[in-house]
Amino acid sequence: MAGNPVTLQDIADLLGLSRATVSRALKDHPDISDNTKESVKKVAESLNYRPNLVASSLRHKKSKVIGLIVPQISYYFFPSVIHGIEKVVHKFGYNLLILQSNEEYEREKENLELLISNNVEGILASVARTTTNFNHFSRVIDYGVPIVFFDRVVKNLDADVVLLDDISGAYNSVKTLLEAGRRKIAICTGNLNLLISQNRLKGYKTALQEFGLPLHHEYIVSCEWPEEAEHETTELLNMTNPPDAIFAISDLTMSGVMKAIHRKGLKIPDDISVIGFCEDSFRTIYNPPLTAINPMGFEIGQKACEVLFERIGKNQFVRLDPRVIYLDGPLMEGGSV
Repeated sequence: MAGNPVTLQDIADLLGLSRATVSRALKDHPDISDNTKESVKKVAESLNYRPNLVASSLRHKKSKVIGLIVPQISYYFFPSVIHGIEKVVHKFGYNLLILQSNEEYEREKENLELLISNNVEGILASVARTTTNFNHFSRVIDYGVPIVFFDRVVKNLDADVVLLDDISGAYNSVKTLLEAGRRKIAICTGNLNLLISQNRLKGYKTALQEFGLPLHHEYIVSCEWPEEAEHETTELLNMTNPPDAIFAISDLTMSGVMKAIHRKGLKIPDDISVIGFCEDSFRTIYNPPLTAINPMGFEIGQKACEVLFERIGKNQFVRLDPRVIYLDGPLMEGGSV
């Protein structure tokens, strides 16, 4: 803690409590016992804890600006998210400040500092692939600035989260392949450090298990970029016992999968089936159009922004229980299964 402002997490670590409990204790929440409140306040005083310094200025000066941090605007998914967010922001008479982390942890921290320095009234964020330390977000939450995470989220922070039901979407995708008679199904996952990748892999495994099929680890490949997906798919197709279907968990991985299949001279769906999570504008550029789960980018952006304005409209210095909101992505029929 030396040289850095004391945070709620520092107090929580010393007392063996959660950050949420400490926050509620400092705000005299009725669910917290008097003994816990007293202990928390004593430690906070001894550490010279000063909460909500930035949020205090927000209370007196409204910027009418919402901050947004996305990994990259060039991805197919995030422009749809931004469209949904912008629609809600405009409705409330606010402006939107958009920054991209470019999948870099340090840049993400800089983005967050820039948003705070511009007195944004709330922040929407999808974390970078390389982010494993979330203290920069914790400090902003401690200041009292509302944050809503979406798509790539942070667990165990006192903030709202809006997600696609990735487990269900992946399960329905693989089940569709299985019902079409495919039995050797490969999956191109993303970074397995991300919850979104973990959940989509879980849905894949659940579907296989339900159909009584063994899990073949050689059919599970991890790739984050189109070039990696193309290479890994080529390796899969060159196996002695290649897959008869491939499930791609994002637009990016799908583009690499499709390149590899085309280079191999295989026909879809005669030789191999393909399914994945794809925006409608992306899946329909192929012939035949892909069968895919709608990742609900527009709807996720819209919902995340609505939740953020709910927080802004309330007393932001009273910590409310965070919510995890799931949206269902429908299966869009195509000709690739």
